[in-house]
Amino acid sequence: MEALCEGSATPESFARGWLAARRRALGRRERLKEPLGRLLDRVFYALEDYSIDPALREEGDVSDDELIAIVRDTLQEMKKPN
Repeated sequence: MEALCEGSATPESFARGWLAARRRALGRRERLKEPLGRLLDRVFYALEDYSIDPALREEGDVSDDELIAIVRDTLQEMKKPN
């Protein structure tokens, strides 16, 4: 998430890596407790509306800039003290 926000990862590579990690976690039956789970779900839902292949993007899909903004906001929320 930090690499995406810092610009050292592309939105496309971030999306591929995130979705692969989520599949592994689900396969291992890993679960997150609240509020972390709710925060990371924001990113997951954004990725559901994001097309990794720019040629397949449609109107209304999450853009690269929108994805970065969502991830940045989520990171800020995660860093707030409880």
